[in-house]
Amino acid sequence: MNELPEVRILLVEDSPTDALLIKEALSDVLDFQHRLIHATLLSDACSKIQSSQFDIVLLDLGLPDAQGIGTFRTLQQHAAQLPVLVLTGLEDMSVGLRAIQEGAQDYLSKRDISSSELGRAIRYAIERHRIAIALKESEERFQLAVRGASAGLWDWNPQTGAVYLSPQFREIVGYEVHELPNDHQLVLDLIHPDDVERVRTQLAEHLAQRCAYEIEYRIRTKTDEYRWIHARGQALWNESGEAYRMVGWIIDVTERRLADEALRASQEELKRLSANIQRAREEEKTRIARELHDDFGQQLAALKIECAKNCSLAGNVDPTTGSIDMSNVYALIDQMVVSVRRIATDLRPAMLDDLGLLPAIEWFIERFSSRYAIYVVQHIDADDIDFNDDSSTAVFRIVQEALTNVARHAGASRVTLEIARSNPHCVVRIVDNGRGCQNGLRPSPGSFGLMGMRERVAALSGELTVRTAPGQGFALTVLLPLSAVETRSP
Repeated sequence: MNELPEVRILLVEDSPTDALLIKEALSDVLDFQHRLIHATLLSDACSKIQSSQFDIVLLDLGLPDAQGIGTFRTLQQHAAQLPVLVLTGLEDMSVGLRAIQEGAQDYLSKRDISSSELGRAIRYAIERHRIAIALKESEERFQLAVRGASAGLWDWNPQTGAVYLSPQFREIVGYEVHELPNDHQLVLDLIHPDDVERVRTQLAEHLAQRCAYEIEYRIRTKTDEYRWIHARGQALWNESGEAYRMVGWIIDVTERRLADEALRASQEELKRLSANIQRAREEEKTRIARELHDDFGQQLAALKIECAKNCSLAGNVDPTTGSIDMSNVYALIDQMVVSVRRIATDLRPAMLDDLGLLPAIEWFIERFSSRYAIYVVQHIDADDIDFNDDSSTAVFRIVQEALTNVARHAGASRVTLEIARSNPHCVVRIVDNGRGCQNGLRPSPGSFGLMGMRERVAALSGELTVRTAPGQGFALTVLLPLSAVETRSP
């Protein structure tokens, strides 16, 4: 126990003889120094408490202006923050015990009091009172924190099944304090039938393996409504490894769960909308590509034939050369045919629809390498992946856009393309040996390539990551769930 500084004592005693005995006993106490103030009336003592500071009160229960347990009660009203030692005669022992029950630290008989006993009682009374005040303040802080967090406490003995539920716990489930008894099984019965086994399993794992206990589940309220709660808890184990106590809390997270569900629904709706836009865009590109290839291409071919026919019928009409030279016209028409085919192919490669994704990618890479003189190393091991129409288009466009970005911005001479199954994903990875950039840089507002790739990946519930550093090129990795990539059975 810590050494006490000077102890300020208020002695409330009307008997001069008893007061002298106590003063003499205090003079022999060697544990601490003291300063004693003496009052003979309770009213006088209460006035002194209001005007001065004391560490402890020594109180006689038989005073001219107060008698018995009422003396202590009156003093408590004026000095609830002070520890009190009750002084009794032999006939007052029962009253002394009553005073302890109502908050006094101890009682001493005035007839056989000793300096050692008095010193010990004063030290212990001050220390116990200090601990009690600290405990009360800690409890108040804890209660304020719990109420501020709207948390409901529970305290459970796994060995006996005894449980305590705080008023806030009952409030969360809509019950008054007297309406929901402290019954462990009754609390389990409130858990949603679809969640109760999950709760039991995690609780058992916490007790047996000492892993964290933190879970969200639904609980039935008094109105038969189910609310989502977030629960946490911690057990205590004895030396034999047996859990003998578990304490935790719950908070109502229904509004957050509803907001999360609304957000997920909104995100899913945006994904569907984005997928529909991508699909409509691809369908429109396909339509335009076919019209360019079939209608416009055929019209150009017909124009070339018609020019040739008219030229043969016209005869020699050029007064300077004596003949008609249509070579420039033919060359221009040929260029237009090539341009129309290239534009149609860029809009939607017919090979993607006719032969499938992997042959279309190989054709595109050959065309890409020829056009940009960039060598592409292919590691394509995806023959066992049954790509559906949406994923075929998405993967082709991702590869197309990524390689186009390499050609335009990377300054690379070599690219590695990987497409493979890595359960439960299809992995698409494009790595170049270009100049790279700072990893934290974002694409410029006008850079729609990466944005378009992210939209396509999101539409298939996938993930896209980019890793880069100055001088180390770009590494783009796409993970697509096979469940979204492969053709679904009818």
